[in-house]
Amino acid sequence: MTNRFNQLSPIRFAKKYPFWPYLKRYPKRYSIGLLTLALVDLVNVSLPLFVKYAIDAIEPKNLHKLIWASVGYLILMILQSYGRYLWRIYLMGTSHLVVREVRQKVYCHLQKLPLEFHQKNPSGDLMSRVTNDIEAVRMALGPGILVTADAILMLILIIPPMLLLSPKLSLLAFAFYPLVPWITKRIGTKIDLIFEELQKKMSGLSSYAQESFSGVRLIRSLVLESETCREFRKLSEKYRERGINLAGWESLFSPSLGLLTNAGTFLILWLGGIDVIHGAITVGTFVAFQRFVVQLSWPMEAIGWAVTMHREGFAAQRRIDQIFEVSEISSVLKAETRALPPSPGQLEIRSLDFRYPTWEKQHPFSLKLRDLRVQRGQKIGIVGRVGSGKTTFLNLWLRLYETNPDSLFFEGSDIASIPLAILRKDISMVEQSVFLFSENVINNMKMGNQKLSQDQVGFLMKLAQIEREVSELPKGYETPLGEKGVTLSGGQKQRLALVRALLREPKVLLLDDCFSAVDVEVESRIIDSFFEQYQPLTVLFASHRLSVMSRMDEIWVLDQGSLVERGTHQHLLQISPLYQDLWSQSERELDREKSGIPHSESFL
Repeated sequence: MTNRFNQLSPIRFAKKYPFWPYLKRYPKRYSIGLLTLALVDLVNVSLPLFVKYAIDAIEPKNLHKLIWASVGYLILMILQSYGRYLWRIYLMGTSHLVVREVRQKVYCHLQKLPLEFHQKNPSGDLMSRVTNDIEAVRMALGPGILVTADAILMLILIIPPMLLLSPKLSLLAFAFYPLVPWITKRIGTKIDLIFEELQKKMSGLSSYAQESFSGVRLIRSLVLESETCREFRKLSEKYRERGINLAGWESLFSPSLGLLTNAGTFLILWLGGIDVIHGAITVGTFVAFQRFVVQLSWPMEAIGWAVTMHREGFAAQRRIDQIFEVSEISSVLKAETRALPPSPGQLEIRSLDFRYPTWEKQHPFSLKLRDLRVQRGQKIGIVGRVGSGKTTFLNLWLRLYETNPDSLFFEGSDIASIPLAILRKDISMVEQSVFLFSENVINNMKMGNQKLSQDQVGFLMKLAQIEREVSELPKGYETPLGEKGVTLSGGQKQRLALVRALLREPKVLLLDDCFSAVDVEVESRIIDSFFEQYQPLTVLFASHRLSVMSRMDEIWVLDQGSLVERGTHQHLLQISPLYQDLWSQSERELDREKSGIPHSESFL
């Protein structure tokens, strides 16, 4: 008996409620809101009784009773209005506080997820989850809870006065209500399924739009505007079809429940009117009871709204939970202040065997390297054909992908044991494809190190051969760069990315073909100045331009994920057929570059 009672207890039931973790964050605010709502509903069901007293006082000309009923009605209306103001603050307002935390939590969690997750899930889909889905959750936690509690309270509070006025009419009013649970379950389940499908359609629509906007230059250059509009129209039509389907079921809900109430009203008007004629009840009682029936129509309509909003909220919450089901990268921010011990071998590869876990069937690539060491201050060149593993190797040092333990070591410590905040502070990377934020130049450069002075930034701007071009901008360092640095050429963005990486003052710098869009002569000047000014800095430089490899202390030649040769530029030209072939290709590309149209280094 006790176990059964525990299963039916309100607390146990509340904990099974999908949104319980959110509600328990603000128990005081929700409690005040619900208490205020209860008082408002209590006032609401009292109003028809005052109407009854006023009407029944008219015929016997009882002026005192009429005035008392009228003044009481006015006071209750004032209290009701103030109460409605309070429950809007504490119920509707709290829902905004909840989703603010949910949105921040989702965003922070997404920042810490493995790179594979972001590669598998389009940005548009994630945007849909952190906007549309979270808004659906807010509707369930705000208006959804409000109308649910309001409907339950009204049904509980309205029944006693109705029975007090007329048990017979009360039974007639509720005659059709046993059908409510059946309608609620049948239509509510359908709404749940359709809404989840609708959100998936919205994700696809958002993903396509986001890709189209990002690639608008390519779309225009290939004259694909008509094709993309047609495809977007198809996706929009599929979304519209599911939306209309959902709206149809939602539109069916409230009218169905309202019909039950109106059917009861029909019986009350008919049979209740007969009772008035026969003197079984007074006119005031009949009018008051009729007002109760009108009030009773709101809980029925509210149940329809509540089920719709909660079903949509539950479906949205499942999509949000799918994000939280993905585990964050391990060893994150656990010891931010720990200093890394010095070691003569700054980088060490003992036994690296890496495969892309989620792409193994479609892309059976593996990177296998053993017994390699990079001393502090060494400049290592990494070359190889496309797909040989150069970029993968560099990404592993930042733990953008997780590899087997005891494979990569930084200053004597396994990189898997180093907190990411420290690892990525000491190792910086400049990629071929550069991302710049929609900030001004100086803010983009200072990201990750806000304490730098203008002189330090200016020095590195000169080193990267970009200072003059930045100074010629309309507002100099304060010039906004636009989305993804759209106002800059490819070479300019790459040089600014080098400045940004060096401003972080790393111990190791990874360069992944980061001068591919820079003029050959400019690249040569940058390399000369860079190596002269940063002799103690360890550099791993992957490039398809082998002209810079003559400046490297050692070159590693990769082929299909394995190290096939290593040595200096001159040594490899003598012993390595693969390096000779890569060198010849690089020289031919440089000749074409010099004889053809040069890279545009002007601002767009």
